Amino acid sequence: MKRSAITNAKGLSFGIYWVVSESEDLQNYTLLYFNVRCDTHGNAIEIPALQLNSKSGKSYNHKAMWDSQVKNNPLHKPYNKKDYDYYPRGRVEISNSKAVIYLSPIISETLILDEIKAAFGLSADTIANVKIAVDNSAHYRSCLFPIMFEHTQDTFREIPLWQK
Repeated sequence: MKRSAITNAKGLSFGIYWVVSESEDLQNYTLLYFNVRCDTHGNAIEIPALQLNSKSGKSYNHKAMWDSQVKNNPLHKPYNKKDYDYYPRGRVEISNSKAVIYLSPIISETLILDEIKAAFGLSADTIANVKIAVDNSAHYRSCLFPIMFEHTQDTFREIPLWQK
C-alpha cells in the first residue's frame, strides 16, 4: 500500500479518496486522496490547495476532481485512463467534533480504514469520535466491483445490483 496525496494537508482534514490498484483484488493498492485541513467542526483552517468543487462548495466532488486532476495525467498511470467511478471511493466529513468515513463496502477492511484515518489525520488526539458509514447504495458503486454488498454484523453478503 502507498498513499498518493495530491493536496496532502497535514493534520485533521476532510475530503475524498479512492482505493486504486492494478489488480482486482486490491493487492498493492494506492490510497489516492484530496484533503483540506480543518478544525473539529469541519471548517477549513487553511486555503485549500485546489478549489472546493462540490455542490455545497464546502468539499470536493469525485467526478470533477478525477476529471481535472487524475484522468489523462501521466503522474497517475496506470489509473488515469479509467473513469472516476471505476475504483472504490469514499469521503471523510468532519462536523461537531465527529468524523464520518463514507465508503464502499468493498474497501471497509481494517487495513484500508487505518490508512484512511492516517491520511485524514483521524486519531484520538484530533477528533472525539470517528464513525464508519458503509454505503452500499448506487452512489458508491464502482465499475471494478459491480456487485454490491450488504453489511450485516461482521460479514458481507453479495446482492445483485438490481435488488437494491
